[in-house]
Amino acid sequence: MKTILVVDDQPEVVGLLRDMLSIEGYRVLSADSTEPARELLATEKVDLAILDVDLPGESGHELCAFIKRFPEGPKVVMLTGLETEAHWKEGLQMGADLYAVKPFGRDRILMIVRELLGETD
Repeated sequence: MKTILVVDDQPEVVGLLRDMLSIEGYRVLSADSTEPARELLATEKVDLAILDVDLPGESGHELCAFIKRFPEGPKVVMLTGLETEAHWKEGLQMGADLYAVKPFGRDRILMIVRELLGETD
């Protein structure tokens, strides 16, 4: 079973992603900021991280850069409600594998997750 870490400070976003992904058979871990996310990354095998850009304290971009220091680390999807080229460019420069904009639909998220986890036909 693949494990996905969702890091977002909006409980409704975390709940929505948890429900969508759990129904599809993924194990979902969550954190509302980067500190508990780092703790989970240190103790759990995570296959994919879905990170909000705007988090309290350290940003999602900074957490992405931290994750990408480890070659065996998870793939990273950056989520944001801000669709600007500057945000997109910064996310990709920090090592994000993909950048997605909120609001998102179930089909789009599942397509992204399956693609990054190598589960496409």
